Parts: sequence; structure tokens; C-alpha cells
Amino acid sequence: MAIGISSDKTLLDPREAAELYVELGWGTLREYTPVRMKKSIANCDIVVFAKNEAGELIGIARALSDFAIDTKVLDMIIVPEYQRQGIGLKIMKEIERLARGTSIYFETEPKNFGFAAKAKYKKRKGLAVFVKRRG
Repeated sequence: MAIGISSDKTLLDPREAAELYVELGWGTLREYTPVRMKKSIANCDIVVFAKNEAGELIGIARALSDFAIDTKVLDMIIVPEYQRQGIGLKIMKEIERLARGTSIYFETEPKNFGFAAKAKYKKRKGLAVFVKRRG
């Protein structure tokens, strides 16, 4: 099964991306509209995604970078039946290639700590995540 990894935003359909976020429980149709996803893709410095042989979107990651000091992976999602096949590692490697020379940060849930270790990321001590939801 050939999985394609790309960082060419022009090959990513915002509607398909929005549907994937909703399908995998990251938010609602109200939050992840095709219009908002199009804007998100356009404004993210790095967008890396995976498609299966049929051309279906099976994973995506978005990141912000200054391409000098820091890069922040905003999120990464992989369709469950494609997890544990190295796709996430390939996506992270592409982000690392695109943001070469920067420190790369990403936050994740404890259930994904094994993935972070496999990708050779170390947990940073003393940091907490704060969030302010928009209205």
C-alpha cells in the first residue's frame, strides 16, 4: 500500500481536510468549515499531509515556524486504521526537513508519548499548556 506524503498545499482540498478533523472528533462542522480550513491551510507555514493509493486524505499536520529559531506543530491527525504504520513519523520528518535549524515543539496527550519518543522528542519539564477559547 503506497502512502504519499506531501507539503504542497495546492494539492490539499480544504473541504476534505475539514471533514477529516470533524470525522476524527477534533471539532464540529461549525469550527471546521471548508472556508475556515482553507484560511488555516493558507496561513500555516507548514502543512504536511498523507494520502492513500486511492487519493483519500488519511493524515495531516499543521505547523507554525519562524524558520530561524522555533517551530510549533499545531496538530497531527491520522485516520485510526492507518496509525502505527510509520505515517506520523514520515509527516514529522517532513516537518523537520522544512523547518531545519529550528527547535520543534509539539504537545500531545499521554497516550501519544510513545510516538513522541519514537520520533526522538523529549518531554520538556516545567511547562504547562494554557488555552483561551475564542467566543
